[in-house]
Amino acid sequence: MVAWLLWTAWKLSAGWQNAPPGLLVTCLGAVGLCLAATGVAVGVFWHNRQTTAENARLTAVSTRLRQERDLLRTIVDTLPDYIYAKDREGRFVFNNTAHAHDFGAASPAAMKGRSDFDFFPRALAEQFLADEQNILATGKSVINQEQFQARPNAPEGGKIWTLSSKVIWRGRNGEILGTVGVTRDIHEIKRTQDALRQTEHRLLEVLRRTRCILNSGLVEGMAGWRERALDDNSPFRWNFPVQNLEGAQEVCPLELPPGKSYQQIWTASRHPEDSRAMSQQAGNALLQDLPFFRNEFRCTDRHGMEHWMLQFVTVEKRAENRWQIFGITTDITELKRSEQALRSSEEKLRRFTAQLEQSNRELQDFAYVASHDLQEPLRKIVVFSERLREKCGDTLAAEPRDYLERMQRAAARMQTLINDLLTFSRLTTKAHPFAPVNLAVVVREVLEDLEGRIEQAHGRVETGELPVLDADGSQMRQLLQNLIGNALKFHQPGTPPVVTVAARKCQQDARDFWELSVSDNGIGFDAKYLDRIFNVFQRLHTRNEYEGTGMGLAIVRKIALHHRGSVTARSQPGQGATFLVTLPAVHTKDEADLATLTP
Repeated sequence: MVAWLLWTAWKLSAGWQNAPPGLLVTCLGAVGLCLAATGVAVGVFWHNRQTTAENARLTAVSTRLRQERDLLRTIVDTLPDYIYAKDREGRFVFNNTAHAHDFGAASPAAMKGRSDFDFFPRALAEQFLADEQNILATGKSVINQEQFQARPNAPEGGKIWTLSSKVIWRGRNGEILGTVGVTRDIHEIKRTQDALRQTEHRLLEVLRRTRCILNSGLVEGMAGWRERALDDNSPFRWNFPVQNLEGAQEVCPLELPPGKSYQQIWTASRHPEDSRAMSQQAGNALLQDLPFFRNEFRCTDRHGMEHWMLQFVTVEKRAENRWQIFGITTDITELKRSEQALRSSEEKLRRFTAQLEQSNRELQDFAYVASHDLQEPLRKIVVFSERLREKCGDTLAAEPRDYLERMQRAAARMQTLINDLLTFSRLTTKAHPFAPVNLAVVVREVLEDLEGRIEQAHGRVETGELPVLDADGSQMRQLLQNLIGNALKFHQPGTPPVVTVAARKCQQDARDFWELSVSDNGIGFDAKYLDRIFNVFQRLHTRNEYEGTGMGLAIVRKIALHHRGSVTARSQPGQGATFLVTLPAVHTKDEADLATLTP
């Protein structure tokens, strides 16, 4: 027996290289046992290379399995989703870290053997258990089940939205061990979806309240559509329904027979000329791959009223002959009426401008006549009346001499009036370009001209620091001469006139202006006459009290307006008056160019 075992061992060692390692071990073990049983002390040396390779392979497999197990555990414990397994009675046998942490357990191992009844309200735990028992009984998995459930430490009253998937857990031989589940927290997703729905609802409400018609749909080009895109017979199939029927009926109310859509009736109600133009506009947009196009068209509602509509259509190309389109249409009837009224107003303005130009030409003609035709006979009246006074003055009786003197005074007033009218009419027709004007120099020249009047009235004129501004120099001289001359003329009897000329800088509408003031200690006037004194030929006193034609302040006002300025006054009877002229410090180029145009 021993010999046979030794022979077998030798054969295995010498020739059976492919024998199973277990057989070698068995044989060697048997040899040892037999030798021991016979009391023979035998030393056996065995070298088995195949057993060493198998051990290495087993070690490598074990290492790889351990690495894969560690990787799987890392992934499972890193995921924020709940991953768990339960036995047939609903007790946890496996949990990942996220599941244990959110349920208040110290570790996944601490949850083993516990159930949903330890973490959820009883009603919810019973529901979970019933679901799992149904899975075990039917073998049908539950995928993507949304639940609004309680959870420890959850926001909003302890409830969150979750999405769960549960499947059967089977053993190696196919036996049912329990269930495996994955649960994801989708609370923020649900909140975002709710917010999106609310936003969409508000958007639709806004669009409804803005009184517009919404269309959305598809356009498909038929065979050869490129060659016929602009034809009256459109080569496109339109599926462009109205999306907000209620809002559309508010914009353009239509009668809708059974089986007819709003879009069909609305299309039929359009003006034929506008329908052709719309077809060509759309065809051109699709042909040229334009991202949007617009239409203006007329349609008639069920009451027979015509509406003007403005439509914007966006285009998104989906295929060579297919487009996704969206349209929004608003009623612009009132806008069209306003445009028509504006055009009518512009036409009236053109006619008025033409009439004004005609009036200006007539004014220029009058100025020419006044400066030539009226002046000539007036000069003859003055000359011959003077000759009559020289030759016959001593022989005339008192009454004829009085008549002659009145005629001469009337002729002088007429000549002064004509000269003032010429001055007034030439303020714009003979205007000079704006240039820097030193008002201090202008005032000195005016005072030289008024020197005799100042001495005669025993008055004085005081001047402050005066600026340099853009103006017509000759008109500034006329303005200051009229204001200072009036201040000297309308002084109180027995009181020498004192006139003060000053200036201060100010701003209006973010522009720099200069406010010129001419103040006096004269008779003043009642403020209720403020608007009247700047009109042509307006006087507050008789010619016997104060000479003049009533043109001086009218000329001042026209000069101020010509310079894009203004004039006003402050006064009380017996307390003097202050005239304020506000003028731009610098004129824009357009203002300067306009000031030199002859009306």
